[in-house]
Formats: sequence, C-alpha cells, structure tokens
Amino acid sequence: MQNNECIYISEQFTKYQDNSLSSEIRARIDAHLTVCSPCHQLYQDLNKMLDQLHKLPPVSSNQDFTSNLLHHIKAINQEPFWYKIYASSYTRIAGSAIAAGLIVALGMNIWIDPISPRSPQGQRNFSGEQKAQTHPTEAITSQLDSLQGSGADTLELNNSTINSKGSSLQLVSGTK
Repeated sequence: MQNNECIYISEQFTKYQDNSLSSEIRARIDAHLTVCSPCHQLYQDLNKMLDQLHKLPPVSSNQDFTSNLLHHIKAINQEPFWYKIYASSYTRIAGSAIAAGLIVALGMNIWIDPISPRSPQGQRNFSGEQKAQTHPTEAITSQLDSLQGSGADTLELNNSTINSKGSSLQLVSGTK
C-alpha cells in the first residue's frame, strides 16, 4: 500500500467481494487493481483466505446447547449481589490486605503510644486535670517581665485588670 488511494481500495475489498458497491466504485477498484501490484496481491490473498474458510466444515452444537446456556446465564443473574462480590478473588485479597493493615496499625499504636495508662505520665494525663492551688494574682505577679528594672514596660495587676504601658486587659473567670 503506497498512498491514500491504496488504503481506500483495500477498505472496499469486502464490499467488492460481496458485489455491494456501485458500478462507478467497482470500476475504480478494477482499474486500480490492474495498475497496483501490492493491492492486487492483497486482494488475491484475501480471496485465498475466503476460499479456505468456505471449505471448513460447519460447526454444530448439541440440540440443548442454547437451553443450557440460557439456564447458566439465568443462574448467574439470580445470585445475590453480595455473593458475587464475596466470590471474587480480588475482594478476598483486598479484604485480607485491609485486615492486615488494621492489625499493623493497631500494633504500632499499642507499641509506640507515647501516652498510655501504664506509664506514670499517662496516669497523670488520664487522672484528670490538676488544678493549680495558687491564687491567680500570685501567679501573674510572680512572673517577671523580660525587661525587669528597665522601666520601659511594666505589668500591674489591679482587681482582675492587667495594665501595661497604656493598655489594659480585663480578666474574666469562667466559674461562678
């Protein structure tokens, strides 16, 4: 096949063999086959193959083949959806992989858990919050400013209000 004309002609071989082409296209194919030896050889090979196929014995089946086939199709269609999923080997492999992953994750969590009830730190964390016994005013006043003694910035606590260099912050308690 050398060009687009050869491609077009080769695509028409089946219709040409069946005599289902118009007389103009048939004449065009005849003219092309006389001048193009590759297309002519391809057409001859196609004819030989078709002759060999026609010489094959016909294929026959049992008389109950169709009824058996329809019975098997009906049986497959009546299986529950979940059974079809479970019967699939891919589902079993995926289920096993998910189970293995969960076991590994659970084992890693138990083995590497930084806060567990068995450790002293974990017992402290699980026993509830520890409330500070100091008075809020003592906690704030005991904190020293990073610029202590420089006079540039000082903190004062007056009745639940913190004053610092022209700004003030009102402290509100969440308990009654």
